[in-house]
Amino acid sequence: MIFNRIVRGKCAMSGGNRKRNRVGTPVKSGKAGKLMDEINAAFIEVKDRIKEDISGLEDKTIKDMKKGLVVFFNRTLIPYMEKTATYVSDLAQEVERLEEALEVRDSEDEAKAERILELENLREKESVRLSRAEMGRKMETAVTQVKILDLDFGKEISERKDMLEAAKAKLAEKIRSDEKAQYDSLIKKAVVQVLAAKTTKRRKYGSDEEVWTAPIVLTIQEQGERWKMEELLRKSKVFPTFHWPKEFLEPMKELKKVLKEGGVDEGTHYVRMRPDNRDGKWRIRADVKPKEGEGRFVFKASWQVPPVDEEVRKQCKDWAAPTWAQVAAKTAKGPSPAAGSGGVAMET
Repeated sequence: MIFNRIVRGKCAMSGGNRKRNRVGTPVKSGKAGKLMDEINAAFIEVKDRIKEDISGLEDKTIKDMKKGLVVFFNRTLIPYMEKTATYVSDLAQEVERLEEALEVRDSEDEAKAERILELENLREKESVRLSRAEMGRKMETAVTQVKILDLDFGKEISERKDMLEAAKAKLAEKIRSDEKAQYDSLIKKAVVQVLAAKTTKRRKYGSDEEVWTAPIVLTIQEQGERWKMEELLRKSKVFPTFHWPKEFLEPMKELKKVLKEGGVDEGTHYVRMRPDNRDGKWRIRADVKPKEGEGRFVFKASWQVPPVDEEVRKQCKDWAAPTWAQVAAKTAKGPSPAAGSGGVAMET
């Protein structure tokens, strides 16, 4: 989001309806291309360091994890964001320089006016690209996580440490005896989090039973191990859900609305939505299955990941436009289901 604020700020400084009467031809310095190379190089440089810092937090105590996160933010994340923000700021200035170097005299020079429009479109596209990339990074984190709801803690607990210990103990009790060894191996690789200040009493989904519960998230960096954990939990009748980034919850409502307008009736069909990575590009994939009978989930539609920033989504009017299954089938076989996603209804 820091990128989008900088780009919008620079765009605002260049003045939307300001009359320009400068005359000249923009000098092609190649600076914009160099800056884009710098942005890409900075991301490549820090990517492995981020993975190293995060993986180093596994099997740590809460106290050590807190210290490790502080080190991660100070040593890696904040310097990277500050460095990249400078590049994006310089890029916005370069676009502004090119724009102001053009002559605009009412409609006398249509070609130059069109060039201004191209630059404005470039600026908007870059803002959208950066915002989509940020949402993609959040999806990359989301696919390492497993969310568990309705686990019965047995009582009200308000201390974080006690909730974490109770979560681990109650979850272990649910595991089938023949799956214990594999579960013990997998849970050692997981970071366990409780997403609440205390347990609360509520009805279990699809039941009248009331339990003291709080949402739990397991984070396992290695994809294969993460899917093994989900499969193991399902075998033990613990049904995990997908832990979407909070920034995606509002866009998801719009995507569900698009599906409904496209003929998907959630009264008669289950809908499963998942992130889908194709050639390094993140998309959102929707599969549907009839609630009656033994049908399987089939691909219905997919979208580019939406911009993470709400203001950028407002600028990008077609961000919720899908690629429908029948359209995708004409050019390709369509995206494959996310591995280990399981046959479950829509999880948000």
